[in-house]
Amino acid sequence: MWALALLLFAIVAEALVDWRLRRRLYEWRDSELSLGLAAGWAVSGVANGLLLVAALDFAYRHRVLELGTLPGAPVLAFVAADALYYAWHRLSHHVPWLWASHFPHHTAKRLNMLASVRQGWTDVISGVWLTWVGLGVMGFTDLQIAPYFAVLLLWQMAVHNEWTPRLGPLEWLLVTPSNHRVHHSLAAHHINKNYGGVLMIWDRLFGSYASEGSEVLHAFGIGGFDADASSPMGIAFHEWRKMLPRRAPATLP
Repeated sequence: MWALALLLFAIVAEALVDWRLRRRLYEWRDSELSLGLAAGWAVSGVANGLLLVAALDFAYRHRVLELGTLPGAPVLAFVAADALYYAWHRLSHHVPWLWASHFPHHTAKRLNMLASVRQGWTDVISGVWLTWVGLGVMGFTDLQIAPYFAVLLLWQMAVHNEWTPRLGPLEWLLVTPSNHRVHHSLAAHHINKNYGGVLMIWDRLFGSYASEGSEVLHAFGIGGFDADASSPMGIAFHEWRKMLPRRAPATLP
């Protein structure tokens, strides 16, 4: 709860600074859609969280390793969780039913802290909660895993912004605002790049890294999709509707 409270405070603070300095980090229609999607995500997130806890508990009871008993187990759990996040995130851009859940997040036109909680409503259906089951099989407990999700929530909040410049050597190791702007960029050579959650090492290891370059990016979203003309529900189910079988047009006798 403290992480969510801090997230809400940061969103309000950034919005007030934006209003005071007129930096146009927020736009009314984009913010309305983000709020609507965030509300639906918060509700669906309860079911997703319960399933995740149950799945981790089941996996831990059937664990095949005891990594949680090793010195430095919390650090190992953090790194393993981030590697699984990278794998899920990369698959989410290539597997249709995972992309259907992840699609709403990429419809944001502005990168701000509110955009970090602009999420889909169907993680339970697409099975996102299964991503971290391997941590239980490895022998990590819920208490060893939980800090990662709190850090991930706050880290992702921080890297969704258009105003932080490149951070020098940190760009090599961590997901920074500059690195994450690339992930949301409309530029063709940035599509499907920089999937990391907290650590950027996975993208560098597996060939999905791209640098922002010397100019800060400000064009985000999904090419060919006008989110402003839709609604939170329309965005949340947009890709699912595309996967439904289409009826053949009726033919006259």
